[in-house]
Amino acid sequence: MAVGVVGAGVMGAEIALVAALAGHPVVLRDVDPARVDAGLAHAASAAERMVSRGRLDASARDAAVAAIAPATADDALAGCGLVVEAVPERMDVKEGVFRALDAALPPGAILASNTSGLSITALGRFTSRPDRVIGLHFFNPPVVMALVEVIRGDDTSPATVDAATTFVSGLGKTPVAVAECPGFLVNRVLVRAMTAAYAAAGDGADRAAADAAVVAGGPAPMGPFALGDLVGLDTLDHIRRDLVGAYGDRFDDGGTVAPLVAAGRLGRKSGGGFFDGPVESGAPGEAEQAVADAYYAAARDEARRVVGEQVASEDDVDVALRLGAGWERGPLT
Repeated sequence: MAVGVVGAGVMGAEIALVAALAGHPVVLRDVDPARVDAGLAHAASAAERMVSRGRLDASARDAAVAAIAPATADDALAGCGLVVEAVPERMDVKEGVFRALDAALPPGAILASNTSGLSITALGRFTSRPDRVIGLHFFNPPVVMALVEVIRGDDTSPATVDAATTFVSGLGKTPVAVAECPGFLVNRVLVRAMTAAYAAAGDGADRAAADAAVVAGGPAPMGPFALGDLVGLDTLDHIRRDLVGAYGDRFDDGGTVAPLVAAGRLGRKSGGGFFDGPVESGAPGEAEQAVADAYYAAARDEARRVVGEQVASEDDVDVALRLGAGWERGPLT
């Protein structure tokens, strides 16, 4: 099956490479030829890194890179059975993409979005085939991360879910079935845990020591403050605000992140956020242990809510946190 990818940024380029490595002919489409060229170059560079790390041989690299065809027009996607949209996280931009794809692709083609939180139902209703629209949320970087959230909207058909799940499995990834909700699965649970930790820390806990307590006391490989700096505090605050709007005050962070964003402290990408470069932590005390306890209690509570709302199964919640967030075990194990 030919696969299309719309959006030749880092995510789109690597999704294209993953599909090509699985044997699919791929069309990588963007509006600007320079962006397409940059995407092809990124895919080639990612494949070369896989060779250097012993994960791929040179002949497979060459075949995969050659299987990705550049395109700047939607008609180049007409032969694709599945197209993954990977454009910026703005509903107005995605609306234009989905309307254009609906017009360009045959009726049986599946339209998938790599969105990390926008409504699959809304995207589907921009088209004449809402039953053939689904979310395929690849985690960054797609060439490394095993998890793909397979998100069904209100109108997504069981046949589309089955076909998309089979496709993801064929890429060598692990699909996790998720019913659409704000935040989907991993982001919802993880951001709930992070904001609970921030609120518990207030001004009294040492952040580095609190991170150490989280890592020492549970399955997470990184504490919430270091993770916030890695994700980007502006990105985190945007997601958090959306989740507050959807679920209420349990996603309140005690006013921790917004002042940092306002001051231009966005995390690693800006040179400083919660921390300025590498930190050494002292031994966690009572205040820091309380932060760790709040972090894991919130993760467990939100995971239970996800299961209770039938967003995902208990087993899939645990798989998703292991593969999507690097936890040694899931919050419900």
